Amino acid sequence: MRSLLVLFFLFSATNCYNFLVFCPLFGHSHTKFFATIADSLTDAGHNVTFFTPTIVQKYRNVNYTKTTRDVVHMEPSDKLIEYGNQMESGDFVRFWTEDSSATEIIPVIEIFYNMYNEQANVMKNNLELLDDLKRRNFDVIIFESYVFSAYRKFLSRLFSIVINIFSALMDYLNIKTFIPSLSVTHDVSLAKSIGEPTMASVVSDVCSPFGDKLNIIERAFNAFSAPYIDFMLGYPKYRSFKPPHNFIDIRVIEPRASFVFLNSNPFVDFPRPTLTKTIEIGGISVDISELRSQKVDEKWSSVLNLRPKTLLLSFGSVLFSKDMPLENKKAIASAMKTFKNVTFIWKYEEDNTDEFAKDVENIQFVKWVPQTALLADSRLSAFFTHAGLGSINEVSYLGKPAILCPLFADQMRNAKMLARHNGSIEFSKYDLSDSKKIAEVFRNILFDHKYQENSEMLAEQLENQPIKPKELMVKHAEFAAR
Repeated sequence: MRSLLVLFFLFSATNCYNFLVFCPLFGHSHTKFFATIADSLTDAGHNVTFFTPTIVQKYRNVNYTKTTRDVVHMEPSDKLIEYGNQMESGDFVRFWTEDSSATEIIPVIEIFYNMYNEQANVMKNNLELLDDLKRRNFDVIIFESYVFSAYRKFLSRLFSIVINIFSALMDYLNIKTFIPSLSVTHDVSLAKSIGEPTMASVVSDVCSPFGDKLNIIERAFNAFSAPYIDFMLGYPKYRSFKPPHNFIDIRVIEPRASFVFLNSNPFVDFPRPTLTKTIEIGGISVDISELRSQKVDEKWSSVLNLRPKTLLLSFGSVLFSKDMPLENKKAIASAMKTFKNVTFIWKYEEDNTDEFAKDVENIQFVKWVPQTALLADSRLSAFFTHAGLGSINEVSYLGKPAILCPLFADQMRNAKMLARHNGSIEFSKYDLSDSKKIAEVFRNILFDHKYQENSEMLAEQLENQPIKPKELMVKHAEFAAR
């Protein structure tokens, strides 16, 4: 028996790998996605370091990992703090009323580029911390593929005399492989880099306002937008930290990734051709058992008991309800007022609501909501959301009907992706000033039972999918490490 135990522990030790999960702290949903990857690998018995340099400071004290204890932070520079502030209060307000197509989104993308470049400079000035990470002898690095500087930060401190710079950089840190990952569903540039068919005239890119049913103009726009952004911005160029500071060509490196993890689920997303290298783990951050076990407190329970039906309205953590045009607020409140037997929970970030909802008694204005606990409660009838991917995954797994009102970026594609399953309704942000159209969509989602039935059917499919996202990710990460 003792010999068997020794063999068991030896076997376990040889199958334990060292993973580095890298995710700069700039957005809640992005960090939650990568923290879940880290925790899933930790739960599988591996040594995991979650490296999360701070960019947006309000997230600094949030504990994103549950079981991963080796969490490494890095303080931002003043310039990086400035970029983080732009992320929070920058040019996003205009997207309440303006387009966010490929041409309009470039200023936002430039903020990201500048932010990541400065993050690389912060790394360069903290080589002692990188050396400490190096001593952990990582087998695999997993990181957001938008964070181009990850290639530089972790793989670029080596003499340039080595012929194959990539393998030499990897050898310097003793990392055998890397897995670029996306906290969004699909990115044409990443697909191209690994040799995957992109079919831009048929399958919409992450920031496309179209879905899978395209006319000739929309096909042309899709085919044009990705190379246009690529031409306007290009890939950043990074130099090694050591003399002679040669350039590192990221596009040569990316195709050598063992796998690519996408926050996409084939049972929800549009069908498209993929490689075996592309692993769709969408929904990994949704723990359905945990969500169903969540209970609202007495305060929220009393709100849910006020009327026969309850609808939650929230536009997320980037664009705020308080910043939408006043005419939109008036129209929404006016539409809500007509449904006397419905309670509307409106996530609104200020106390001043008298100018548009003074006499509307069935609205509960709150600055914060326990969103997942409410979505898991059967007394919540529907969700009015901005169609962020985190919310999309939550309503999909919990079988909750939703009104999808995308505002910018990947939300446009997300809305069409979920609405095609007929459990949700897409609603244009340009109709938020029309109280009659708002009232109509409220009526449909609340009283047409087909939306509830279809959303529950999708939830059942996701719960019973043959291989769960967490298992899929862990097995491929282990395979890559092995």
